[in-house]
Amino acid sequence: MDDLAEPIRSAVAARATWMEQQLRDIVAIPSISGDERAVQAHMRALLDSLGFATTEIPVELDQLTQHPGYSRPVPGHHGGANVFGSFTASGTQGRSLLVNGHVDVVPTGPDSLWVDAPFRPYVKEGWLYGRGAGDMKGGLVAALTGFLALRDLGYAPAGAFHFNTVVEEECTSNGALATVEWLKRKRIRVDAMLDPEPTGETIQLAQLGVAWAQIHITGRPAHAGYKQLGSNAIEAAIHVWARLKAVEARWNDETRRHRAYAGDPNAIKFNLGKINGGEWASSVPIACRMDVRFSFFPGIEPQAAKDEVEREVRAALAELPQPPRVEVSFDGFHAEACEVAQDSAPLAMLAQTHEAMNGGAASYRNTTATTDVRHFFLYGAIPSTCYGPLARDIHGLDECVSLASLGRVAEVYALFIARWCGLQKA
Repeated sequence: MDDLAEPIRSAVAARATWMEQQLRDIVAIPSISGDERAVQAHMRALLDSLGFATTEIPVELDQLTQHPGYSRPVPGHHGGANVFGSFTASGTQGRSLLVNGHVDVVPTGPDSLWVDAPFRPYVKEGWLYGRGAGDMKGGLVAALTGFLALRDLGYAPAGAFHFNTVVEEECTSNGALATVEWLKRKRIRVDAMLDPEPTGETIQLAQLGVAWAQIHITGRPAHAGYKQLGSNAIEAAIHVWARLKAVEARWNDETRRHRAYAGDPNAIKFNLGKINGGEWASSVPIACRMDVRFSFFPGIEPQAAKDEVEREVRAALAELPQPPRVEVSFDGFHAEACEVAQDSAPLAMLAQTHEAMNGGAASYRNTTATTDVRHFFLYGAIPSTCYGPLARDIHGLDECVSLASLGRVAEVYALFIARWCGLQKA
């Protein structure tokens, strides 16, 4: 298959304008978690036009609630469905491959802080800008371009090639979990899964566990002139946050650090993502809500991490002279950490393919985030990893993805499909 390298480069280059236009079209469709229907309709129509047999996979919570990978949905951020496309040539004999990626994106913040509107994509100095361009619509388009480059050369995969776009990855990953369970019910064999998240053209080996907590603190109001009569919910939240930062430091201690993160003293991160409280400047605030995202190492059960966080929250509030009431909930991520084997067959072949197309050895990464890989690997027993383009400022302002990197990723996906699935004449 090495003689395909140069033809693949040429075919991907010929698709460059198509790839950029497709990405522009998809980025221009707002798809914040819970609002993915329009972009999924677009993706299904695109796959239909390219000859895939498509279907919709609903995310039916009543079929997932007892699953160990299930995350309790966030109000307002659930309701879409996955799009699953299959391209199966006649006389299929090779190994099957699934490309999986999410179409939902995170909120943008004020449009005025962006150079241009977040859903109005533009290109500057080789980078395509817009919310979701990097995380992760660019990777999806690159992987699809790689598949089409082989088609342009007159080939089709000898094994089944599946393309799955999922919802809700940014808050629960129940979309990917629904696909894993659907594959089992339909008895569809998947021999490997690649997720084109923006890894900077590196291969992902480990990812942390992640959970979300909502901390609802209720104090007692009073006039600010007599604040000693009240219980300040916002000040209580500040005390809780100091306690949680101490937990973060403890979980990062080298005696507790997982070997995959031995060189990172700050791999575990607690993030105070939202805080709301207070009613009036001259009143002691009665209520405050904190939304916290925290991570934990492989080998730690999500429920155990949640239980420890809740204990620490309650212990912190008990230290106050007038302890407020507190309720702790855990809507959103209930994500187990995982670590995949570098020497597994698809990862080894991906490394060899990267080297063949780029002339240098592949690099590896252990992410401090979570991805859909965990569901396919842990609950589907499918060898899986992330490999995708170089992106900047994901979840931030002026998010963008490198068009040159998209081209290189498309080349690697094309050659990997050829090697993993085998080829036959289209």
